[in-house]
Amino acid sequence: MLPVVTAENYFEPEIQMAYMGSSQFKAFDRCEAAALAALRGEYVPPASTALLVGGYVDAHFSGTLPLYQGQHPELFKRDGTLKADYTHAQDIIARLERDELYRLLMSGDKQVIRTGEIAGIPFKIKIDSLLGADACERIAELFPEAATAFGFCDGAIVDQKVMRDMASVWGSREHQRVTFVEAWGYDVQGAIYQAVEGHMLPFILAVGTKEASPDLDALYISDADLAAKLAEVEGRAPRYQAIKEGREPPRRCERCDYCKAAKKLKTIRNYRELVEE
Repeated sequence: MLPVVTAENYFEPEIQMAYMGSSQFKAFDRCEAAALAALRGEYVPPASTALLVGGYVDAHFSGTLPLYQGQHPELFKRDGTLKADYTHAQDIIARLERDELYRLLMSGDKQVIRTGEIAGIPFKIKIDSLLGADACERIAELFPEAATAFGFCDGAIVDQKVMRDMASVWGSREHQRVTFVEAWGYDVQGAIYQAVEGHMLPFILAVGTKEASPDLDALYISDADLAAKLAEVEGRAPRYQAIKEGREPPRRCERCDYCKAAKKLKTIRNYRELVEE
């Protein structure tokens, strides 16, 4: 019997092994060996300042900022004041809070946990802001141009993202510039969230940036795009589950920090092979 997922145990090792989530799935996409090592506690990816700033903004909008600050003393200088990066996080928050549409998108039920199955594999999700039908109707009335994103729905899933900027980036698979949504797998996340939530609700990204003058946007991912990504999840999740259960060996990407740290030389290569990589 699967354990019950709560806010308190959401990231505990037992829960992480019992359930897959969008972050875990994307970690396996990047490097199976590193993802498995992280699940086993053998590898702890470093917490970057960029992640901490994003977490700071997320904590504000979820109403858990005091707890977040208590859990991360590295946010503060010796005199107890915030370091510059997190003072800027306050500026980002102030900018996002000034925008009415952004505030409304983030006004739904906070950190809503759902569990379900995709391809027979247990998944868990935590929704930043789950909007009900009334909230969607109100937003559509106040902002008619935003109504298309909601369609004929009885709610919406809103996920907050705090990015360096919203410029396109080089995709690791496509070898061409793609949107940050595709590059960071937020379309994959949306597919998982929509499938697990179970009501085919629209998936909307509420985005803020860390630029000196913070930018913001509200983006939706179409149901057709989400369906295509869900098919990819259904195709790869069984293998990732087999790796978690020890039924399949993980592949190494040979590019990530984990693979570099665990790398062992076995041969001497012709330097021209570097061009092929």
